Amino acid sequence: MGAVFRPKDLGKGYKKIIENAVKDLNPDTRDNVIELFDSWQDSSSLQKLKEMIGSTKADQVLKNILADKDANLTNEERMALKDILKDSLTFD
Repeated sequence: MGAVFRPKDLGKGYKKIIENAVKDLNPDTRDNVIELFDSWQDSSSLQKLKEMIGSTKADQVLKNILADKDANLTNEERMALKDILKDSLTFD
């Protein structure tokens, strides 16, 4: 089974990171993607994300999440987020 995490696992900055990463999606899709991230389960959630917004856009969202420098995450929280998403990242 994949790892499941919730925003409280990474602190207050987590939700803001996700919202920034999906800000260009339509409101219904954005809400569904945020909900998916709230209960992320590695590859099964990645597949759902790709079905919702497409493979290219899913990769871009994941990149945006990890690259968000404005988030108020500690280095430890940033590494935890990276570890959670590492199996989902299929790009360099």
